[in-house]
Amino acid sequence: MKKEASIERSKVLRFVDRVAELSGSVGVYMIIFVTVVLTYEAVARYFFASPTQWTQDISVTLQIWFTYMGMALVLKDREMIRITALLAIAPKSVRYVLEAVSLIIIFLFSLLAVTKGWDVVADSIRLGRRQPTMLALPNWIAELPVVLGFFLLLVQSTAELIRLPFRGPPNFSVIAELDPALHEAAQPSPHDEVRA
Repeated sequence: MKKEASIERSKVLRFVDRVAELSGSVGVYMIIFVTVVLTYEAVARYFFASPTQWTQDISVTLQIWFTYMGMALVLKDREMIRITALLAIAPKSVRYVLEAVSLIIIFLFSLLAVTKGWDVVADSIRLGRRQPTMLALPNWIAELPVVLGFFLLLVQSTAELIRLPFRGPPNFSVIAELDPALHEAAQPSPHDEVRA
């Protein structure tokens, strides 16, 4: 109980969570900006017969950014897509092991994506590669979010691995699939388990 509280109060882990939340918030603003840009393009094209040359490049690039920058937040909030048919009926010890294995796989894949992705970004910068579009943006602008997003995911998966023994594995139920708020209300708190 004390150990769990100290892990949850860890400044490093809270900082990792704040970075994930910040990157998710920035992604929301990017989505809003893309919506405004595409609305502007539609109005300019259909009402004023004056289409822009930059909206497609900007919106596609921002879509790449907000997709990758949100991965750490999705992991932090335990919202990753998973198949829970067997996990919902598995004993707690099996869920612990499978959760740890999945976090380790996410960590290893993220590490690979960061190292290989950085090679691609460095090559694009070195060779001056550009996108074959109207704006001809440098390729690294659309490649960098892959590296940053997977780096944040790598750090978040490490934080989740550290928390796992103290927080416990996720619980899965049919109720959670239908209404997550009902699922959370039905979950016993860790403090209840200690008292029992």
